[in-house]
Amino acid sequence: MKPPPNTLLVLILLSISIISTAGPLIAMENPTLDGNVYDAILNDEDDILTFRDGSFQSTLYAGRGYDKGEYTTVLKGDSIWFEAKTISPRKGELLWTGVIEGSAINGSYLSTKKGWFLFGDTTKKKDFKGSLKTK
Repeated sequence: MKPPPNTLLVLILLSISIISTAGPLIAMENPTLDGNVYDAILNDEDDILTFRDGSFQSTLYAGRGYDKGEYTTVLKGDSIWFEAKTISPRKGELLWTGVIEGSAINGSYLSTKKGWFLFGDTTKKKDFKGSLKTK
């Protein structure tokens, strides 16, 4: 017995409906911060934090030899949590973690510098805060 011709049409429409509904949900799990630029205060110094093309960069630390680093995000309620790692071949690495709520950015970074000979690695944690830069 053949299924009625409308069954195939119903299955196609159901599949399209599921795909179109799942698309935004998947995008919300990993929101992008690309294009966002924040005026921030780090260690009592002014800085600009930039998210562009999947990368994160601190202008202050770029001037100190740290490269851009990839960032990841997680949506938690109305907040976007992010993590990024920036590396300086000579100075070590900075692990950035933070949360964005509305136009505010708050977080910290852990600085790890390679030790020399008998001296171990050193780590320091510093906080930062700022707000979305207006265009």
